[in-house]
Amino acid sequence: MDQANKLQYQQQVENYLERNKVYHIFEDLLKSLIIKKPDDPIQFLINKLQEPETKKIFVVGPPGSKLRELSLTLADYLNFHIVSIGDLIEKELSKKSELSQQIQESLDKFQYVSDEIVINIALNQINHLENEKKSYIFEGFPKTRVQGLALQKEGIIPDAFLILEMSQEKVYQCCLKKLDSEPFNKLNNKEDLVKNHSLEYQLNLKQVKEVYKNQYFSVDGEKNYELEDMAQLLKYKLYDNSPKRALRIVVIGPPGSGRSTLAKKLSSKYGFVYISTRELISNLVNQKGATGKEAFEKVSKGDLVDDRIVNALIKERLNQTDCQLQGYVLDGYPKTDKQLESLNELNVQPTLIVIIDAADDIITRRLVQRRTDPITGKLYNSVDEADKEVRSRLVIAPNEKREVVQQRLKGWDDLKQLIDSTPKYASLIYKVSGENPLDNMIESVCYHLEKMN
Repeated sequence: MDQANKLQYQQQVENYLERNKVYHIFEDLLKSLIIKKPDDPIQFLINKLQEPETKKIFVVGPPGSKLRELSLTLADYLNFHIVSIGDLIEKELSKKSELSQQIQESLDKFQYVSDEIVINIALNQINHLENEKKSYIFEGFPKTRVQGLALQKEGIIPDAFLILEMSQEKVYQCCLKKLDSEPFNKLNNKEDLVKNHSLEYQLNLKQVKEVYKNQYFSVDGEKNYELEDMAQLLKYKLYDNSPKRALRIVVIGPPGSGRSTLAKKLSSKYGFVYISTRELISNLVNQKGATGKEAFEKVSKGDLVDDRIVNALIKERLNQTDCQLQGYVLDGYPKTDKQLESLNELNVQPTLIVIIDAADDIITRRLVQRRTDPITGKLYNSVDEADKEVRSRLVIAPNEKREVVQQRLKGWDDLKQLIDSTPKYASLIYKVSGENPLDNMIESVCYHLEKMN
């Protein structure tokens, strides 16, 4: 099988696995095994595969905010069951029991109901929903670290955890609004109560975020969101389209286009290995060997390091186990036509090739303003970015002088045309504008990457 057919076959297999959510299914099954630890894992997995897919969303926000309204609307849109900790507490209050008396005492002081009471009420409802195999949105819970840890102890892991974020002043205003409503409007010392309650909310929220640091996502609670936008955001979190396989992503673009920042962001977001030709060459130079000395001489003149050296560094790095298991993002390779030809020899079969486009005059302007600290190696987009004590020692890197930049841009244009005219890469290329704000560029690539799935 030749390289082109091999690449096509590999793409077909991976597309089949992604299209049929095979990676997603295995991830869910493994998570369930770890949480439940069944005595008979095989039978457990068989039963799990036969169950309907259910999702659970937890939503928290300041008292007096539009959290309830948002939760109800989203539940209706997603056709999920809605549960509110406030409703459950009110239901308990109506029973006129000893427990309801404890709840009333807390409410009379405009304080949080004790964690023990809230956890018991919430878990009873959650266990009922879990047994009924219902997807649900739970509004207003968990609001404290203790409540979050209690959920984790019970093996209740949210598929999405939405936090409505507001400024300190806005939280204060929300608490004040809450205090003006029944039955709190009869309380005295409102200002102190509101101040304490808003501070307590913020301290608890900070701890909840620590418990769910890898799961929660925030939305600006001071903005007016369209229902469809918020629903799509939740669907994006619920039905995770992030890559489950070891992808091989090549990010190329002219110098100063934001290429390295984009590559690092992709690596960090999806757990890929970040491979930078700049870092590989720097490590080689630091070893002070003959090859490193040869590379240094090229770099110090602003020239490209010989393909022979760069190809050897790339080959060695890609053969390491972490690249095979996690996938990788290759930053700044290939840079020449010979390096592009070497992709086959190195057995690099990209899943995605991201090409960053930017006008030459914009790139030139960026690079000629850029400065490097020769002591720390840190890059500054302009002298003004550096501290005053550092500015005097900043230098222009040899490969960022105007005449060298123009040569590099010519080489980049030639490479881009060559890639564009190579048929086997046509379906793998995704182009993004390097003239847009960096966050927009990153978001665009992430959206495309997940849309591929």
